[in-house]
Amino acid sequence: MRNQKLFRIALAVACFVFAGLKAYAIAQGDYTWIDVFFMIAFLGFGIMYLIVLNKTKKP
Repeated sequence: MRNQKLFRIALAVACFVFAGLKAYAIAQGDYTWIDVFFMIAFLGFGIMYLIVLNKTKKP
């Protein structure tokens, strides 16, 4: 893939959107343990992509 920065930004946004949707479901009270697991996983992947983006910044 040529432009990995744009792809990583899109993945980070998607991860945070899905984590937000899971957090909304948890806040509504209708959730299971798998919802909590996926929310934590999406948050972890989103933060990981942000860290990778910051490390690969070129001056």
